[in-house]
Amino acid sequence: MKIARKSTVKCFIGDTIIGGESDISIQSMTNSTTGDVERTVAQCKEIFNEGADYVRIAVPSMNDIDAIREISRQLNGAGIYNPLIADVHFNPKIAEALTAVVDKIRINPGNFTNETDFLDKKYEKEEYEKSLEETRSRVKPLIENCLRHGTAIRIGINHGSLSQRIISKFGNSPEAMANSAIEWIAICESYDFTNLVLSLKASNVHFMLESYFHLEKLMEARGKHYPLHIGVTEAGNGLEGRAKSAAGIGALLLHGFGDTIRVSLTENPVNEIIFGKKIVAAVEDIQPDFYTIDENRTLFYTHHEPDREKFIAEVAAISSYEHYKRALNDLKIANRFLSTAEIENMEKIVLQAVGIKIFFAEFISCPSCSRTQFDIEKVTAHVKEKFSSFRGVKIGIMGCVVNGPGEMADAHYGIVGYGKDRAAVYKGKQAISKSLPMEEVLQLLEKTILLEKKNFGGEF
Repeated sequence: MKIARKSTVKCFIGDTIIGGESDISIQSMTNSTTGDVERTVAQCKEIFNEGADYVRIAVPSMNDIDAIREISRQLNGAGIYNPLIADVHFNPKIAEALTAVVDKIRINPGNFTNETDFLDKKYEKEEYEKSLEETRSRVKPLIENCLRHGTAIRIGINHGSLSQRIISKFGNSPEAMANSAIEWIAICESYDFTNLVLSLKASNVHFMLESYFHLEKLMEARGKHYPLHIGVTEAGNGLEGRAKSAAGIGALLLHGFGDTIRVSLTENPVNEIIFGKKIVAAVEDIQPDFYTIDENRTLFYTHHEPDREKFIAEVAAISSYEHYKRALNDLKIANRFLSTAEIENMEKIVLQAVGIKIFFAEFISCPSCSRTQFDIEKVTAHVKEKFSSFRGVKIGIMGCVVNGPGEMADAHYGIVGYGKDRAAVYKGKQAISKSLPMEEVLQLLEKTILLEKKNFGGEF
């Protein structure tokens, strides 16, 4: 399907450009320990060799800055000059120091917010403006360094870590996500800094779509569109994670939004590039005569595509695109390369990913990074095997505290990594255990869920 992409200003990242007339770029993130330079260099090479335009690396501490510098040096020595992106949380000083080392820095606005802004409180107008001005002052050194070194910034706003200041004004809503981005645009522009990319990520597809649409309207009103990084955070793994990613990314691309994409899978990061390319290809290949919608709002999709992953990307993208415009009630697909059982399973997976019907448990699991200190792929597989049949229950498996408790806030249960092979168990937003060895964590999670299942008569 031919897509007319929204026109944006350009963001310069090293010798590359995001936005403007540039093609959609694809990126991933390493999940090795950043201080393990040899392994991180090897993983960067694997990701770039698969066709990534950018690789992002978590930088948890000041001690990791030298590692990033050495990683860059070794990649350049191997003839790889693709830009590196640093992912920074909690410590603005790390971000400031990295401006001379990497081509782009991803920050979470929470890095520059007074910790009291996360308390459950209301803000009067004067107090709100004071908090905003304090944030503006905190970010000044970073912006000055970025201007000095020509470093780009991604303002990476996550649903799970919105400040209380913005929530007090707009609620915990897509409007809050979009207006947080607008506040940060205004802060950056006040220092004459415009080398920006924006992202508004959530694990719920509809919430994520609403957030980007609100942001587009606000940027339209301002008369200036910045490039958008799009993705569904903590999408999970397997076909479910791919369907959820395609439902979010694909629908936005079909609407003409998105300049760079990142698929977030709890798998080898190389798989994110493979599937990211399939989403872009799927969006381009969808034709109007592939589908119809009847009077009962059932979408019928027929395309005899042999690549199973590309096919689910097509189905999830167009289903989400049409469902956002006007609610669908059902989905029926046809593909001679799939068995009847595969078709029925894929229909259920897409219907749940888009938010039309619920058939299984939902798993919110992060793709992991250097901050994760347990085998999240193994733990996720274990939890899915135990609880996939628990229809409607939401379970989070999060690698660390950076986004963990917040991003799985709407989950019924979850675990969040706290140290080497340790985690805490959550029920809703509340931790019900301290940091425990992973074996005890899984036992407590199972005990808690089974007890609730009994209390609810086996239904969720």
